Amino acid sequence: MRIPGTWTEPRRCVPAVLLTALLTELTGCAAGAWSSSDRAANVSAASLSDGVETPAPGALTSVPVTHRSWQFGGTSGQVITTPHYRVFTTLTRHSILDRLPLFLERALAHYRTALAPLPEPGARLDTYLFESRGQWEAKTRQMLPRQAATFLTLGRGGFTTRGTSVLYYIGRKDTLSIAAHEGWHQFSQETFRSQLPLWMEEGIATYMEGYTSHPDGLPRFRPWLNLERFHTLRDAVRADRLLSLDDLLSRTPQSFLTESKNELLIYYAQAWVLTHFLAEGQGGRYRDALREVLLDAVRGRLAVKSLGRRGGPGSVRLGSAVLTAYFDTDLDAFEQAYLQFVRSVVRTGGRDRVIQGRSPAAP
Repeated sequence: MRIPGTWTEPRRCVPAVLLTALLTELTGCAAGAWSSSDRAANVSAASLSDGVETPAPGALTSVPVTHRSWQFGGTSGQVITTPHYRVFTTLTRHSILDRLPLFLERALAHYRTALAPLPEPGARLDTYLFESRGQWEAKTRQMLPRQAATFLTLGRGGFTTRGTSVLYYIGRKDTLSIAAHEGWHQFSQETFRSQLPLWMEEGIATYMEGYTSHPDGLPRFRPWLNLERFHTLRDAVRADRLLSLDDLLSRTPQSFLTESKNELLIYYAQAWVLTHFLAEGQGGRYRDALREVLLDAVRGRLAVKSLGRRGGPGSVRLGSAVLTAYFDTDLDAFEQAYLQFVRSVVRTGGRDRVIQGRSPAAP
């Protein structure tokens, strides 16, 4: 979940308020000075593999990693640094820590190629991954004192603000899935000069969640392989509880959270399938437009092209401006085509295709 109201121009350094928080947690260390327990290594797919399969040619199979001591609230932890990430963690579970560096770096490669050719972030992306929800709640109160009460009602989740994600352990697969989701928010906040509308930002983040672990030790990202979003969508269709396109475009995730967690989950499921619709629906009709939106967001031109004038930050955050400027001026026709796509996704046999990572909407 991206926090509204925290958009900044792409970072070239950590904002002062976050830097202060980081420095107060580096107990026993001056700024830029770390403990003598630093160690460096390479994490490779071979070390995680059972030897059954060979990685594809050109695949990212190894990343350099350093480990440094760190503490949070008196609990010992570590900072794991990769070429593009710093992970501040109190987690002790090697089943996830050993996989995290390659997972995050491969997720970043997926962000940059799945929907458009996008640039690298300009700085390392910071992630907090806590062992317990209690530690996560303490960090949430520290970083978002005015908004913490709302986010502490999340059942199982995390948030991202100013390029920093805050997560906690919820099982290996779900922890990695949410790291991929929040990683997109980190990437977009660091890289895009125009803010995407919330419905697209959250939709793409859910699109990035799906992955499968292969015997070669490498995750494969499969946007359709997301049973949680699929089941929520299918149940909403069966119960006639789908949100209208207008609600999906014009409301924030937080507005659904204040109603019920189930409404929030329906919002995310519909944002997920809307991204798939834009990527492949109607024979790929909107695919090029989606690519153009992302490239314009990188260039800082999204507000200009969608509103016909130079808008400030947040000017396209809610509503249909981007959709009508880039995809379709006929919102009624667009919604009918989108709903037809949704029905084709949840039809009989759709779940089996999702499990295989294949499009359930394909003929």
